[in-house]
Amino acid sequence: RDALRIPQEAWTVLFVGSGFERKGLDPLIEAFARVADAGSRLVVTGKGDVARYQSLAASLGIADRTIWTGPKEEVERLYAAADAVALPARYEPFGNVHLEALASGVPVLSSARAGGAEIVCRGENGWVAAEPTVGPVAEGLAALRDAPAGGWATRARASVERFTYAAQAQAFTALYDLLRR
Repeated sequence: RDALRIPQEAWTVLFVGSGFERKGLDPLIEAFARVADAGSRLVVTGKGDVARYQSLAASLGIADRTIWTGPKEEVERLYAAADAVALPARYEPFGNVHLEALASGVPVLSSARAGGAEIVCRGENGWVAAEPTVGPVAEGLAALRDAPAGGWATRARASVERFTYAAQAQAFTALYDLLRR
């Protein structure tokens, strides 16, 4: 947070993704503008048409609450600075963002259209917006923002502990064995 000049008490939402339009950055920015907490921050990491989205943030009066980092290799440092991760994608097969955020103990706001949404449970480890539109995304942000403090980290981590490389290798081996027969 210090490196990004985010106050320790600021509720912080992280967006990680390249291809901002497909990943739902515009409804996220519009929904974030509805967050009544003027001290909250939105951190946008990845590649896309930054100028277009900076203009949107400015038109909604949240330019000073929005931080643009560009692509980052050490994204785990950003997860550590976030109170929530949002990926309200219009389409996402199954990126790593859901798993990385949850493994970092950070709740996830996903859209139902994003692969990975099936591991997000409302109120347990995040929130799933039925549609990647402003209303449902704003509802999800409010739910994450207003949830009782604490408790997210343990539940978020526990929800993805089964998704290890060893488990993936075992599943592929079992599938290949089945196909070979």
